[in-house]
Amino acid sequence: ELIRRVNIFLDPRAGASMTKEAAYYLDKNTMDPGWAQIKKLCSADVNAGREQYLKQRARKGRSTSGVVFEITNEGREMAKQIQKMLDAGPAEPGPLRQLAKSEVSEEFKHVTLSVDFREGGGGRFNLHKMCSTLEILGCPFVVRELKIADYVYFVGNKLAPFLVERKSIEDVAHSVADGRWERQQRNMRQAQYILGGPDRKCHIGYLVEGDASNVVVHGGKVGRTSWGQSEEDVEKAIDSLSKLGFFIMRSRNHKTSMAKLAALAKEVSWQQENGSLDATVTYAEFIAKMRQCEKKRGDPPTDPRHQYPSAPLVDDDNRHYEQRRTPDGRRTGATASSDNAVAPAAAAAAAAATPAAAAANSVLEAELQKLSLAKLKRRCKDRDEAVGGKKGDLIARLLKPRKPEILIVRKRNGLHVPTVPSCNAALMVALLLNTRPGEGLSKEELMIRADETGVSKVAMDQKNGHYDGWAGVSTLKTGDPALIC
Repeated sequence: ELIRRVNIFLDPRAGASMTKEAAYYLDKNTMDPGWAQIKKLCSADVNAGREQYLKQRARKGRSTSGVVFEITNEGREMAKQIQKMLDAGPAEPGPLRQLAKSEVSEEFKHVTLSVDFREGGGGRFNLHKMCSTLEILGCPFVVRELKIADYVYFVGNKLAPFLVERKSIEDVAHSVADGRWERQQRNMRQAQYILGGPDRKCHIGYLVEGDASNVVVHGGKVGRTSWGQSEEDVEKAIDSLSKLGFFIMRSRNHKTSMAKLAALAKEVSWQQENGSLDATVTYAEFIAKMRQCEKKRGDPPTDPRHQYPSAPLVDDDNRHYEQRRTPDGRRTGATASSDNAVAPAAAAAAAAATPAAAAANSVLEAELQKLSLAKLKRRCKDRDEAVGGKKGDLIARLLKPRKPEILIVRKRNGLHVPTVPSCNAALMVALLLNTRPGEGLSKEELMIRADETGVSKVAMDQKNGHYDGWAGVSTLKTGDPALIC
């Protein structure tokens, strides 16, 4: 009965109708995303600070399946609020915040992120997961049908000059193949003209998700062979965006994408508070102006001032994509550091140090030069440094700052010590940057924040067999002293 009534009220555009028998959905192994949203209402959301809205009860005499669903007092109040909004009629995107928290962080002020309802494949695929991530991050958001871009920002009910199109690597390949790539860019530039005027004071950009090398299929093509796009074709298309007037941000997965969009919401709020942002038109006014906008406004920019715009956020993930393959297959860009790179790094640090520190380092280096190779190795071992190499290598290691004592003690006791880059190191850095003593993070938020750090080579939720980035937490919690608790 619940399924039947949900299907009656459900907006067809949500694409989440449930058409199977009740037994299918009540099976604990069912992964149907529409039913997953109902199950979500049956559990408390610790991150959002609310109790459950529905309760699942065992009542053998009340239904064939022996299961009924009841609404809680908190759920009833929320349902009444939704009913009032429906009675008021359709709302244009902007003012309504779909965030379960009763309070909004001061960092967001009056800013709301609007998400297109087709994002992530819509309600039947990843949209609800993406919205859950925004809830965890505390970002005020609303899901609506957007005509231009996948994500826009509102200050109150006024549209902010920030438009973002999110593309997975497969989306890029498909869009280039079917011609949508250029059409979407033209629409975005027209929107930029409307919101930013002739000076183009509106940020338009692409948030590109994933790495092309991970989705290469048969024949060396990305996504599908029929699209005919190689890894080089896709990366070339992405790199060309800057000259065409778009900023570029990169992310590993939908969780880090949502984290970047939430951070951008804070940036919009900050600019609004400091008077450096003009938000003057409603969404309805914006769409009306788009219909009247000259097509030539969507042409690629020829003025150098409007080309190669920088991203509105410092994008740490970009460094993972700076390496490119040359035609002969070699990799260019940053390379992994080795112990041989210690000496140049030490020299650079010494050059930047104060004269007093540099003088003290010189004295220490002179003293170390007098020691035998065996004594230098003992000192390196005492500091948990490598003991191989020539005398100069050992001295260079001893001139570096001493590692934290807790890591040295754990190593001596045969306990795990995180290396960089690694998922465990990313978890620790995330806790350091996002908490104060005595505070903690939920698992869901910690995984998102760890991805944000860029300390791990792979995405935190990327599976390696049965394990992901959370698998090493037990090793961080064990031992004396433990690294996290």
